[in-house]
Amino acid sequence: MNQREKGLLRGRQAGAAAQHLPQEMEAAFLWARTLYPSAGDMDYAAAVLAYDKERLASEPDLAKFPELRGHIDLLLAEREGFMETSGLDETAAAFHFSWDWFDRRRMNTRHLARWDILVASPSVGCTNAFFPDGVDGVTISDNRDVPLQKDMSTLAAMRPEFILRQNPINWVQGAVSSAVMLDDEPECIFPANPQLYDLMPEDCLQHIDDIIDFMTRYNEFWGPTNQIWVDRELHAVAVEKTNCLMAVRRPTVNGAIAVTACAYLDDTLFAHQLSRARKAAEIKGESEEKSLDMNYHLGSRKRYRRWVELVNEEAKRGATLWGALDVVADHAVPYPDRVCLAGENCSGANSKNENWSVTQHAAVITGPHQRCLYRSVQSYDNPKPVYDYTPKLMLGKGVAMQPEWQADVDAGRCELTPPVA
Repeated sequence: MNQREKGLLRGRQAGAAAQHLPQEMEAAFLWARTLYPSAGDMDYAAAVLAYDKERLASEPDLAKFPELRGHIDLLLAEREGFMETSGLDETAAAFHFSWDWFDRRRMNTRHLARWDILVASPSVGCTNAFFPDGVDGVTISDNRDVPLQKDMSTLAAMRPEFILRQNPINWVQGAVSSAVMLDDEPECIFPANPQLYDLMPEDCLQHIDDIIDFMTRYNEFWGPTNQIWVDRELHAVAVEKTNCLMAVRRPTVNGAIAVTACAYLDDTLFAHQLSRARKAAEIKGESEEKSLDMNYHLGSRKRYRRWVELVNEEAKRGATLWGALDVVADHAVPYPDRVCLAGENCSGANSKNENWSVTQHAAVITGPHQRCLYRSVQSYDNPKPVYDYTPKLMLGKGVAMQPEWQADVDAGRCELTPPVA
């Protein structure tokens, strides 16, 4: 397929899933009016449409980014295919393709995000670990942390088969939210996220330094986020990213690496994050000691440090499937240091509106012993911490049950579910 054909296919696939987009747009615009009060009565529909057109018109130097030759044809066709299939207009297409970028790269850079209006206290969320040297093979663990949803049916039925279908394993082995309020605005806003558009040449994936070099060159076009990257030889790094700054952290114990959300361990990125939080406190007339945003980042960083320590300790012991689950289920210390969340906040109370670790899993993703332990919060009305649910055991495709795994099932330590189809 040429670029136009690829774009049409992508756009039609997105358009086919856009049945509820008008309601999502209305909700997003209302959310933005609350989050960014200094934007006043901004016409968000007109603003995001103009921003999408600005993005498409900002094609970078193709000598520096040769992978983007013909990419504009894909982008234009993507929007065409989206409108053709969804029956929605160009404003809806602009919202689908550029709202997140508009929020992070335009609104959050020019207006103070008033998270204190939307939530009662800071939350921290999402966690990933990668153990290339696990006892049974490459081993991973993960929490997804969000406020509870009134309809928990989708999360309650969560079955992460995709984790055991990686061949070869994905080069992005974990991604969590992280950002800076009043962050810097990139010089170029062209839609060229290598992870979204599969721009990285295959040979880059062989060596971690080549991945780092490529993504550094495309620095302005992706993030903010914290991620784990892995090459074909299983060398892994943690990457921390603001809108425009990027830092790489390498493993120190048996190749294991870990990330969590809403904080940076890199000193330069952390200083940048705190400097913008101080500016926010000044705008709001808060002291640093009472600043919601300052305490949010400081608490998140404490949690991050503990998480890295726990992962390194497990890696030193020799990471097992149950060990990987145990560390991601950590609740041995008070909030905010604890890894696994159950609606805690700074006041010591619990709330359904705070972040909960709503899904959790650990998995062996390579070799003959591929399998996954997973669980999720089952109820909004009567929620329990995810670590209080018995994990389910799912075997990889063609993996034979082992006596020690069956013993865990027989003892009630886990529940056996159907294997990956």
